[in-house]
Amino acid sequence: MKEKKYTLHLLSESREKPFILTFKHQTARLIITGTVAFLALLIITILITLPKAIQYRKVTIENAQLVQDRLKVSQILSDYNQIRQMDQYIRSVLGTDLVLPSSDSAAANVLKNNPDRGRFVQISFLENIPIYPPVTGYITRGFIDDKVMTSENHYGVDVAATEGTPIKAAAAGVVVFSNWTYDLGYMVILYHSNGYFSIYGHNQRNSVVEHQSVGRGEVIGYLGNTGKSEGPHLHLEIWREGNPIDPQDLIYSYKKVDISLKNEGGD
Repeated sequence: MKEKKYTLHLLSESREKPFILTFKHQTARLIITGTVAFLALLIITILITLPKAIQYRKVTIENAQLVQDRLKVSQILSDYNQIRQMDQYIRSVLGTDLVLPSSDSAAANVLKNNPDRGRFVQISFLENIPIYPPVTGYITRGFIDDKVMTSENHYGVDVAATEGTPIKAAAAGVVVFSNWTYDLGYMVILYHSNGYFSIYGHNQRNSVVEHQSVGRGEVIGYLGNTGKSEGPHLHLEIWREGNPIDPQDLIYSYKKVDISLKNEGGD
């Protein structure tokens, strides 16, 4: 009895003769059986591993979200500790006997009704709002207060100008800090009454001392490049009652010289 054979002809447009493969009956059966077994094994493997792969991806996404949440919490705690330390430092600098009222009328009442309350620093209510531009220059980085991506926050503006340019007080106030810090180099913090504070960082040097009273437009330091800085500029922050304020909302002239990235679209 003649053995059965299977012949496979493969035709190609580029060849005149077809490519011929001849299989014996047993060989063809083995190939078909092997192919079916491979496909069955592949399907079983997919059915087993696919749910695990989906679960692994889900766990990976959840883990990444947990890491992001932990980083946000750590940043919030870090910001809280910095604010608390700054608050404690300002209180220690001002002293427990220094009265800082919210308005001139309130100050007069405090001083009148409590003559032994302690020393009193008088700040004109009309002069205490920080609206005077400390330096003339260009805003190279604007105010950012993102409640989600807190690591990108920038609670002030960077004003680029020539190194050594005099820095002037944005409003009348009292110097509560005048010293060196790691991030902002030589820095000055002024209290302006009515809950306002202004911060001036990266100074070349400071020209005021703590507890000193200054008037609006009075020189308090000189623009520099100290601390963590990539070029001469003034880092200006304005706070009121523990909340940061965009300096451009108070110093309108800075809106016209804003060349920061966030302002490229005309925002």
